[in-house]
Amino acid sequence: MAGVPNAELIDLIATTLPQLPEQYFEVTWTNNDYEACRIYQRERMEVDGGTSIKRKVMFSPTGNARYRRLFDTDDPAVSDVMSEIDVPWCQIGTHYSWDILEIKRNANSARGFIRLLETRRIDGLWSLADLIEERFWKTPDSATDDLNPYGVPYYINGLPNGETTAGFNGDIVFFQDGSESTTVAGISTAVEEKWANWAATYTKVDNALLETFRTAFTKTKFKAPLIINDPAQTRNAAKRVYCNADTIVKLQTLADARDDFHRGKDVLGNIRIDDGATVFLNRLPVVYISQLDDVISLETSHAGTTMDPIYCVDFEKFIPYVQDGYWMEESEPMTDRTQHTTFTVFLDGSHNNLCTNRRQAGFVIHKPCIAV
Repeated sequence: MAGVPNAELIDLIATTLPQLPEQYFEVTWTNNDYEACRIYQRERMEVDGGTSIKRKVMFSPTGNARYRRLFDTDDPAVSDVMSEIDVPWCQIGTHYSWDILEIKRNANSARGFIRLLETRRIDGLWSLADLIEERFWKTPDSATDDLNPYGVPYYINGLPNGETTAGFNGDIVFFQDGSESTTVAGISTAVEEKWANWAATYTKVDNALLETFRTAFTKTKFKAPLIINDPAQTRNAAKRVYCNADTIVKLQTLADARDDFHRGKDVLGNIRIDDGATVFLNRLPVVYISQLDDVISLETSHAGTTMDPIYCVDFEKFIPYVQDGYWMEESEPMTDRTQHTTFTVFLDGSHNNLCTNRRQAGFVIHKPCIAV
């Protein structure tokens, strides 16, 4: 390949990338289960551009309904009952590069050339997957942070200030810098009390925790009355339960204790366990998330308290969105005047998570916050 111009090398990279063979080398992946990446690839919603993702939500009716007597008079009233959810787009990207000398040194080996390309590509995509997974299980850095996406704890808040009363009391979001706010996606729980999620605490994995879980599962399930066509956007999506390694192992042990002779997916009350050691609660799979292993309270007065959260997320109301035509978009190989021998491919996307109904989007059960 001596004397091959850069333009032809760019074409070679561009035509080889989409035809990479199967990967035959090992990678020591950072996460046990790339759940967020799986969701974004298989269960995302795609929408056109715009400056942000917006949806309308109605919290309370005007109150015009009443029982009446014959010839009663009416006093018609109309009020503004709509609020707006506003979620900004977040841009994410990665890149991978090759130097012309690396390409020339692999010129006599097609296998070596292809392996060079796929190694760099996996390197770039791996860091992207880690970043998506990490931020999916975090709140933004602050109330004004529009760089990072709205992760699960942003919409599904735990109980603050050492509270232990279960209910729709998840009304304060704690950011990574320790600050807090009652405003989530443009709506304040101080104004709209129904813009709060269900939350509770537990002390250990036992039957009391199962009762709390079943209560939460029941309380967060709402249906439209039969006389009204539900105006919500219908979407076939799953519910899943997420927790750390310690909790999922204790759930498996609890399943064993409830029935020492379980096989495969035998039902153990509402707990069951399959051959892959996955636990099911209320027939929902419990997924281990490594980012939940060391979750501590971000509240200043309880900073350092271990939370051990158990999240139940309903992806019908908690919806990952990507910008149509701008998700995992891979650029053509390009060079720069300051690095004229380097070819770089960029991969970019625009996304965020939208919660349309915090009362139905899921719940969290966690260890109580204790002042330290």
